[in-house]
Amino acid sequence: MKVTRRAFLRYGLEAGAMVGLVGGLSVLSVDAAYVRPPRALSPEAFTSRCMRCGVCVEVCPTRCLSLVDLTLDVRNMSTPEIAPRFGGCEAWATGCKACAEACPTGALDPLRQLADEKPGHADLEPNRCVNCMVCFIRCPVPGAVLFPNPDGEPFTREQDIPTRLKLRTSPLKPYIDATRCVGCGLCVHYCPEHIMSLEPEVRL
Repeated sequence: MKVTRRAFLRYGLEAGAMVGLVGGLSVLSVDAAYVRPPRALSPEAFTSRCMRCGVCVEVCPTRCLSLVDLTLDVRNMSTPEIAPRFGGCEAWATGCKACAEACPTGALDPLRQLADEKPGHADLEPNRCVNCMVCFIRCPVPGAVLFPNPDGEPFTREQDIPTRLKLRTSPLKPYIDATRCVGCGLCVHYCPEHIMSLEPEVRL
């Protein structure tokens, strides 16, 4: 989505007012963690550079970004985070750089390599899983979603899992390897049972 000059100026004016408010109320801030967009700077640098303009949210093709609501964590309000209830981030699947290329301050850097990115990880409630395998199908990172193999190493590809093990009534369920999951939120967004969540990898 192209951001017009008028819209950019409006975002800038609103962001300036927001930054002033944040500075005045910073004493109310509490520690919190968020799953930031891909190619974000370190937590401290990101929070300092982000001008709360919302341009990244506007240009995201999958609508997976949202601005942090006003809470006690004033320092981070109106900064972007991945919100899988709206969509999943396609950066690791397609190489999308829309948010980083639109960022006017460099808080999101399009030159950062995705290989170094791990803003969060998904979590799954196995007791409510129906073995639909959507998490396997949607995951862009090999080995991030695994399935138990009674005869050896866990399955890393959905097509390799025997049908008898994938039955809804099977006691075996997929699980997330938090060390490989990058936190794109695609599995969380598409899970038909709504039993998955996205957890931040770092604390501010």
